[in-house]
Amino acid sequence: MRAEIASICSEQYQVRLTPEEVSDCDGCKANKRLFSGCVKCEIRDCARKKELENCARCPDYACKKLSAFFSTDPQAKIILDVIRCAI
Repeated sequence: MRAEIASICSEQYQVRLTPEEVSDCDGCKANKRLFSGCVKCEIRDCARKKELENCARCPDYACKKLSAFFSTDPQAKIILDVIRCAI
């Protein structure tokens, strides 16, 4: 499964990961188990600094960083839009 995740990340996000670099993750708010590709994520860092549960709750939604991310992961926009509508 880690090989499949590494392949998807390489293809979809242009992030080269080996299966050994794919780690377990407890989500963006995690302090311990965090996916290796997210350690330096600017979007995650921004949400944490603003003490937000997720970006859908941000008054600046959707910022330039998030919009750029949506171009590589349109499903993320759909999910956050649904969350935002429920607020």
